[in-house]
Amino acid sequence: MCQNAQKTLINLMGEIEPSIIALGTEFGLSGNPLYQEVLNEYNVALTAIENWQSGTVAQEVIEVVNDLAAGVAKLPIPATAQTLVQIILAGIATVIGILSANSPAPIPAPTAAVGADATPEEIQAQHQAAAIHDTTVKVQELVPGFKRSIWHSAATQYKATWNAEAVKLNLPSVVLS
Repeated sequence: MCQNAQKTLINLMGEIEPSIIALGTEFGLSGNPLYQEVLNEYNVALTAIENWQSGTVAQEVIEVVNDLAAGVAKLPIPATAQTLVQIILAGIATVIGILSANSPAPIPAPTAAVGADATPEEIQAQHQAAAIHDTTVKVQELVPGFKRSIWHSAATQYKATWNAEAVKLNLPSVVLS
């Protein structure tokens, strides 16, 4: 399990928050109750992540993060800027993937995938590989053309993808610094 999973999650969430705020500011959502709910869900999700320990079951944290994703998806953002919403959702999908990969393999373990005599370590490694694969597929569905990099942090990749799209859409006010 990644010993830096929690740090990675907190850093990525630290990039997601200003993008949510930038969208809210750009599209005048500050008085919108749904937008306020999303900001509250973000804070609840961040607190849950800060309290979670890598290697422990993250199902409750994942549920809270899923609530955030559902709220973001409902924000009244113009169709011309929906790709920015998709990037936020891809960031949230990455958070869920990191949580999943750093949780214990589900019971019963997927022994058919690794063999009936697989060790707990092999089962866990298969679980992590499946979580990485599933997350990569989900992110690429949300942000076509996105290529995962093992050389850059999730937060750095998120921010670069967000900023490139903001520039492409000619929305300099939502570029993250």
